[in-house]
Amino acid sequence: MDKDQLRESALLQMRRALYAWSNGDHDMAVLHGGIAFEHIVKAALAARHPSLLSDGRDFSTLLHAAGLSSHATAPATHARTLGAAEAFKRARALLQLSVSERDVEPLLTARNGVAHLGAHDKTQSAMALTVAVTVVDAVLADIGEGDHDFWGPYRSRRHDLYQLQAETLADARQRAIADFKEERERRSAAADEGGDSLRALLEPLLADAEERTAHEEELRAAVQDIVTVKIRYAKKLFRIAAGRQSTAADLKRLARMAEIRKWYRPEACDESFARCPVCGYARGVLRARIGPDGQGIPDRHVRECFAVMFDCPVCGLELDGRPELQVSGLVTHYYKDLKKGSRFSGDF
Repeated sequence: MDKDQLRESALLQMRRALYAWSNGDHDMAVLHGGIAFEHIVKAALAARHPSLLSDGRDFSTLLHAAGLSSHATAPATHARTLGAAEAFKRARALLQLSVSERDVEPLLTARNGVAHLGAHDKTQSAMALTVAVTVVDAVLADIGEGDHDFWGPYRSRRHDLYQLQAETLADARQRAIADFKEERERRSAAADEGGDSLRALLEPLLADAEERTAHEEELRAAVQDIVTVKIRYAKKLFRIAAGRQSTAADLKRLARMAEIRKWYRPEACDESFARCPVCGYARGVLRARIGPDGQGIPDRHVRECFAVMFDCPVCGLELDGRPELQVSGLVTHYYKDLKKGSRFSGDF
């Protein structure tokens, strides 16, 4: 029931979750992510007092938590603590958390599905892991530990999940606006008769759209800062590497042997080359998710593609998500003819 022990366990479990996510193993990702969530929430409770971890029905557990282990009839290894949902409910009463009990349901459902049935809804994996990451960030800030050592080599994967969440919010906003416009057009003929009821219907949609717009502006500013830092470090790495090689051509030859990050999304991937905005290398690797068919495209062989990753093997620049690619001036949307292999931009 020690805060530091629980934090360390959460660290190990979260790294396992992000490793699994990076390699497309969604079952292990949500299983370990759910365990990390439970342990970091319990670390927040233990930081205040270990007795907050006791479920109240087992007196020996309460004695261990209160520092009276000599009076307990069962060893500490047999302690019965709270379940994840109840622990989060208590933590939420003590911490400032943006995540609600309803928000954590997909994470706990996915974790339990894998643990007890060996399966879960993989469409919920990203949402579930993002909730775990959000709670971890909040708890680390609350207990004053910081995250300098928590994410290790998987810090970029944490950022990927936030980017996916931002893209999902942006898509939801677009759908809300489209629904609003459709409703407005449908009811425009009866606006004079039912003006009050129409305003009552549309005002929540407008308020929601305005709130999402403000959120998107904050995300754009954050993305600009992230890209600035990434470019600065890529330039520094390129200068160091260039100083240790005889010519720039040597670096480019080495780049062809360099490993790049694995594709971590469930959708199919289209890979192409793009010029690096830092070092100018023409064969930077741009990867895009391939959209499904039936999206209003008349040619059944053509798919819509959305670029989400860029890796330069020469200077080490790594960009994640459409916002970062847009800020860096890289292409984010195009079409691909799967039969001919050709790519093109424009509209149908």
